[in-house]
Amino acid sequence: MWTSRTIALFLSLMLLSESTAATVGNDGLKIAQHSAPTPSVPLRPEKQQLYQQGVQLVTEAQELEKKGTREGYQQAIAKYQQALKIVQELGLRAEEVNLLAKIASVYSSIFDNKNAMEHLQKALDISRELKQPLREAIVLALIGNRYTNSNEPKEGLTYLQKAQSIFLAYKEYGNLATTLKSIATIHMRIGDTKTALNYQNEALKIYREILKDSAGEASTLETIAINYSFSGEYIVSINYYEQALKIQRERKDFQAQVKIMSEIAVIQGRLGNTKKAIDSLKEVLKIQEQVGSNLSEKADILAHIGHIYAGQADYRTAIDYYQQAGKLFQQAGDTAMESMTFQMIANVHKTYSGDYQQALDFLNKALKLQIDDKDNQAFTLGQKADVYVSQGDYQKALDEYYKALELQRSIPNPKSEARTLSNIAQLYRHLGDYQSSIKTYNKALEIFKRIPSKVEEIQTLGFIASTYLFQDKYDEALASYNLALSLSSKDSYQSEIQILQGIALTYEFLNNYPKALEFANRALKLSQENFFHEEQSLTTLANVYLAKGEYEKSLDILKKISVHYRKVGLRIREAEILSYMSMAHERQKKYQQAIDIRREELKIRRELKESKAEANALYGIAINQRKLGNLEAALSNIEEAIKIVENIRSNVKSLDLRTSYFATVQSYYKFKIDLLMELHKKEPSEGYNAQALETSEKSRARALVELLTEAQANIRKGANPELLAEERRLQDLINAKERLRFEIVNSDRIRDPILKANSEKLQTEIDELLNQQKQLETKIRQSNPKYANLKYPQPLTLPQIQQQLDKDTLLLQYSLGEERSYVWVVSPNSVDTYELTKKQQIEKTAMNLFCLISQNSSKPPSVANQENPCTDIKRERIDVATKELSQLILTPVKDKLGKKRLVIVADGALQYIPFAALADLKHSQSTIQQKGEKEKQKDTTCSSGGGIRICQDNDSPQNKFDYQPLFVNHEIVNLPSASTIAIQRKELATRSSAPKALAILADPVYSATDARVTNAQNKQLVHQKSRGLELERSALNRSADITHRQGWGRLLGTRSEAQTIVKLVPDSKSLQVFDFDANYDWATSNALNQFRILHFATHGFVNDANPELSGIVLSLVDKQGQDIRGYLRLGDLFNLDYPADLIVLSACETGLGKEIQGEGLVGLTRGLMYAGGERLVVSLWQVDDEGTSVFMQEFYQQMWQSGKPASAALRATQLKMWHSDKWRNPNYWAAFTFLGEWHD
Repeated sequence: MWTSRTIALFLSLMLLSESTAATVGNDGLKIAQHSAPTPSVPLRPEKQQLYQQGVQLVTEAQELEKKGTREGYQQAIAKYQQALKIVQELGLRAEEVNLLAKIASVYSSIFDNKNAMEHLQKALDISRELKQPLREAIVLALIGNRYTNSNEPKEGLTYLQKAQSIFLAYKEYGNLATTLKSIATIHMRIGDTKTALNYQNEALKIYREILKDSAGEASTLETIAINYSFSGEYIVSINYYEQALKIQRERKDFQAQVKIMSEIAVIQGRLGNTKKAIDSLKEVLKIQEQVGSNLSEKADILAHIGHIYAGQADYRTAIDYYQQAGKLFQQAGDTAMESMTFQMIANVHKTYSGDYQQALDFLNKALKLQIDDKDNQAFTLGQKADVYVSQGDYQKALDEYYKALELQRSIPNPKSEARTLSNIAQLYRHLGDYQSSIKTYNKALEIFKRIPSKVEEIQTLGFIASTYLFQDKYDEALASYNLALSLSSKDSYQSEIQILQGIALTYEFLNNYPKALEFANRALKLSQENFFHEEQSLTTLANVYLAKGEYEKSLDILKKISVHYRKVGLRIREAEILSYMSMAHERQKKYQQAIDIRREELKIRRELKESKAEANALYGIAINQRKLGNLEAALSNIEEAIKIVENIRSNVKSLDLRTSYFATVQSYYKFKIDLLMELHKKEPSEGYNAQALETSEKSRARALVELLTEAQANIRKGANPELLAEERRLQDLINAKERLRFEIVNSDRIRDPILKANSEKLQTEIDELLNQQKQLETKIRQSNPKYANLKYPQPLTLPQIQQQLDKDTLLLQYSLGEERSYVWVVSPNSVDTYELTKKQQIEKTAMNLFCLISQNSSKPPSVANQENPCTDIKRERIDVATKELSQLILTPVKDKLGKKRLVIVADGALQYIPFAALADLKHSQSTIQQKGEKEKQKDTTCSSGGGIRICQDNDSPQNKFDYQPLFVNHEIVNLPSASTIAIQRKELATRSSAPKALAILADPVYSATDARVTNAQNKQLVHQKSRGLELERSALNRSADITHRQGWGRLLGTRSEAQTIVKLVPDSKSLQVFDFDANYDWATSNALNQFRILHFATHGFVNDANPELSGIVLSLVDKQGQDIRGYLRLGDLFNLDYPADLIVLSACETGLGKEIQGEGLVGLTRGLMYAGGERLVVSLWQVDDEGTSVFMQEFYQQMWQSGKPASAALRATQLKMWHSDKWRNPNYWAAFTFLGEWHD
């Protein structure tokens, strides 16, 4: 920061010092250089005396300027203003121009750009009146240069380019060279360093070859050095500085030497040559004393020294130098630099001493001085965000980052924008939103490539790699690290060290310890050679030894590092090392030592107010206490850790980020559940199992419960209309960009590399717009006054859960754990808990069943970031798979079930399983073959598709399944959590039933080639001409690809399905739409809130990567074949009012979603519940068109003709299809599941 600020000050004054002194001074400003200068026009003797008074005033003003203080500058301005009045009275227009320019220069020195520009504009007007092109060009150049450090640097190019043309025409090469350097400065400001270098080289050529001006040559070499420094090419930068320094030594220009030596010292510090840098700067201070430098120049050097000490973790010395510098800047009236000393002191408090409140106090002081400085405002806001991140207040951090980003884009300042994007990406990673993190890092990466900034490009690739590591995507991480390493050079050894550390860590995770040690040692060697962060490289090496099991080697290294960090006061690093030391003792089974060291860490975390790390330390203590058998103490600490987690979570306003963060801490809840169950075994009468159930309830579907609470409060519906309009605008932008992207990817033009790159760029822009939408959703919620007073309900306790149940209903709630899993069986007056096998075995068996029962009609979504589990499936019979899973998860509870209704709260992969299809173990007639038993030889045929291999037993017809499904004796209801039914019932208690019975949509038109389109013979031509809203097609085709489809075929069965169902109710109570009327406008109409049942008989899909793009497919074209909006997204549902008793989606896969730990399936179901759906019937996979039609017709007959509640009607329908030879296969009837209220 100090280097760039010094550069900015130097460049902002460069043109004025060269052109005003050399050229503008040819008239008026030479007054100060001669005892009796000659005015630009002859004066009578009586006026000559007045002119001499003006000369004296200018001389006095120049002396005042030399003080370098705000007061001195203000006094100088007053003197110059008096001189200006004299030359105006004398009618000396040329001198008036010169003095106006000089006054502008002094105003710039105190950062009063408004007054500076006003005076320069007056000077320009007079110059034009005088019709003196050269004088006009000089003022144009001065105005252009003022824009260099403004918030609109590009505006300066117009003025500078006009000046350039005039100087070139008149062969004024000195001013031309100066102007070229100013143009280069603006290009540097906007990140175009290549163009800047071209202009700088032009100027250098003029000074060397035409003017033979060594001072100008040296000055230009410095600007080139600055350019290379900005680009991270430090060695090249030093080379140019040394060329400039050689010239200035020959010229004996001590001030210039001081400045160049200071810049070289700063770069040496960056390169790790700290002793050389500090010694050099102290020498500079001595030279300044000899030559009499002003206050700002001395302060700048002191700040440089402080910066170098800070880089070496000597924070006390750093703060001392910063404070010295700040006092001098204040005396000099340099508010910009004074504010920067506050920034740097704050950074030291945050990074080294851990005093976050002091850091925030200094940053707020800085902001008060930066009202007219957008660049530095943005930087300070970013620093505040960093402090909030350290404190665990992530929502405040995100708010500050986006304020900074808005300022940086308005300037624009792409490099700063990219850095802020990197910080936002890091925060997303911190919160567990890895997808958003990588997308945001890639945005930053593109900017760094474009600028270019090689060092930051390398660093960003490293950040992306580390984000992949958090997801256990080691191949992607290594690819990113290796790309970064290939870009490294001697100039960027700091980044290279960090990349080598990251590669070592990746190999450590892969258990490739020889490779891990190789890269760790390479990083250490490079650190030692360059005296750069040797402790961090040692930490990497220690961690490899820790993972390798060489605990003593690891501890030896860690102890030395810990002593060093304690000595220099680097508390954050010390706490980190203590954490690793504790892990080493834990793995040696020295649990008490591990606890003692964790407590040391905990003390530091609390002193630093690092909430997230404090919770993790408590978690570590609890783990070790449990291993020592101190279960109650462990319980106390894990409860304290969860309390912190809950507080952090509540402070995050974005539901998406709240959900992703909650997923990262699920291990705390799983640990507490397991610990409580261990206590339950020891003391079964103490109610620990009930506490475990309540902990399970506390760990699941929290965001959904909060969404439903907001729905009841009408948070969105009372939102700021301007924000809702902005939301619509963003959606329109997404539509337009997706349409363009679709046209490229769905044509032969995708082979064109340029067009392919364009499509990728469009996808990146769409991702950014989706991210903006998420941020806007948070603003929309918060803009409603009701939001501030909104109280979210606490998860239900056991008694409250039991209140939701009746005597005919049992709750089965599952929790899958790494070592063991649990199921609770809850009735209105009892709770029983049973231990199950570990999560991995249950999930593998569950996904095996899903793949078989869906018969390859659907590709299952990923389960908690795992890859597609449907590979190499060899199960021959569905009944065998159902029994295997049933034995794992139902065996302990089978005697408790009776014939009661079962309310299932599933976990993990069990959420994809239709429990209705599981085996009723009390009525099973066959057993599962034991592993390793050889099966009888049978006549089988096998087919493969989508990575799934399915074999059909030809000796056993498809309509024979040797087991009794669970639904035969049990009505099955699914819930995301027990708390969701409570919140629904609270809302439904005050809601009146809709007046009409049924609204049904069926048989939409998906393609312009459909026979129903007008002028069908020209349908293909119409389709080609009509692109319209192709964004829906793009999203749908992506999802079609996910589900092995090649587009959307007509579902003829849905028409007969709908027509049969509608006959069951009077015409006045129903509404049916088909064909082109089955469209988006109908689905989003307010008229639908008049119906008790809404039924959508069409295609549906889930987008696992972006759940918000999941949806229902409506008519995609109108009667003329023109594209229309036909995609009812999850996001649309949050804006709809569907206060229905029942919503039926006979569309395929509408019951699926992205599985997020701690939240469950995120898909269409939560949108329908938010819109007001009391009960839902949805599908888990694609079902045959005819089978769906038969199922739905029977379902409605069971409801309306037999009078059954929806959940009972669903069971009756499944029972009837089970007894049918044609529909006996569970693929036809098990896909449809029921969610929500089971009471009629």
